[in-house]
Amino acid sequence: MGLFNNCSNLSEVIFLDGERLLNQEFLDYGFRRERQGLLDQEALDEMLFDVDRDFAFLGCPLTMVKISISWAVTERMTRLPQECMLSVMQKIRGLRHLELHQDGIVLACFPVVSNTPGDETDDDSDTEAEDALEICDTNLETAKSLYQVLQLIAFHEFKESSVLIELAIWKARIDGTTAVPREDCRVAIPDPAKSLIMEYSDFAGVLKPAIEGS
Repeated sequence: MGLFNNCSNLSEVIFLDGERLLNQEFLDYGFRRERQGLLDQEALDEMLFDVDRDFAFLGCPLTMVKISISWAVTERMTRLPQECMLSVMQKIRGLRHLELHQDGIVLACFPVVSNTPGDETDDDSDTEAEDALEICDTNLETAKSLYQVLQLIAFHEFKESSVLIELAIWKARIDGTTAVPREDCRVAIPDPAKSLIMEYSDFAGVLKPAIEGS
């Protein structure tokens, strides 16, 4: 018997500590691996079904499961400059199946769907019907939305890192033993390095580095 059985007002469930319910490989590699999904379905089933396959929310009008992804988004987002952070927040608000709350919590939303066939025999049990419920990422919509956010955060991180690298090179020339006019000390990141960094950051084919003289 599920703890929340027949809660008539329970239409959504929020897991604030849901890191183990998500596929870490997706967060590490995104869509670079074929058919890579966001949900760890096995871990989710272990939480929502007991050993007898009884659904924890049997008899509830459950339509949505929401999992906090603040550990993957908010922590990185808050380290960005203010204008970059606002850009990411605006992006999140405009994407499907993502929610941004005032306290900074970001939720990934997954619909609860029924896979029960339309024509079943009369001796099918309620448990079997509930067993057909599934929390899924339809057409990978939630995964695609989260991937866009992670890419935007990575872009801002990359841009800020590039500025720091250029400033470090600039400072190194200023502090050098050879006298160089200050206006000649600023040096851009070499073009081959730009291309390698873009490729490493998974922006190759999405963004093009600014090549000197092009």
